[in-house]
Amino acid sequence: MSIPRLILSVAPAALVTLGLLLLMHFLILRNMTEPEQSTEFKIPEITMPDREITTEYDTRKPDKPDEPEEPPPELPEPEFESPDVSSEISFAPQMDTGVEISGIGGFSSDGDYLPIVKVAPKYPARAANRGLEGYCTVEYTVTVTGETRDVEVVDCPQTVFASASVKAAQKFKYKPKVIDGEPIEVPGVRNRFTFQMAQD
Repeated sequence: MSIPRLILSVAPAALVTLGLLLLMHFLILRNMTEPEQSTEFKIPEITMPDREITTEYDTRKPDKPDEPEEPPPELPEPEFESPDVSSEISFAPQMDTGVEISGIGGFSSDGDYLPIVKVAPKYPARAANRGLEGYCTVEYTVTVTGETRDVEVVDCPQTVFASASVKAAQKFKYKPKVIDGEPIEVPGVRNRFTFQMAQD
């Protein structure tokens, strides 16, 4: 490599380096000047006043409510849609011998059985809805304790009344028949139930 070419390549590099040094020196001198005066802002101090925290309880008794001047109106009784029906019971027990006994005071002997409790049968809903009326005769045995046993239907043109008649007869109570101081059973006692709609 020749010397002239080396000088030509080094000279520009030296000039660039010198220029950078001068620029750095200029920038340093510029930053060393005093800053201009700036406006000062004073931040006010915020202080919270001291407060005493207390808990207060409400001990007052509630006021007694005023008594109503008038009582509340009576609610109407609910109305149920059901047919107005009634059932009549024939209280004349009948013997299979054909002798008809008309009531408590019509017995020929003081020792005969006497009806004490007779329950009215419940009018069947099917019959009430269809407006059916009729009767039903049942036969049973009055036991030594005055209860009924072996209740059977003997005459019931409208079979819809049979079940209600049997259930009612099963709840009958009698004073048993007494002979020589001993109660005895009385078979073949009959009772006729009449089912009729109530008349308006």
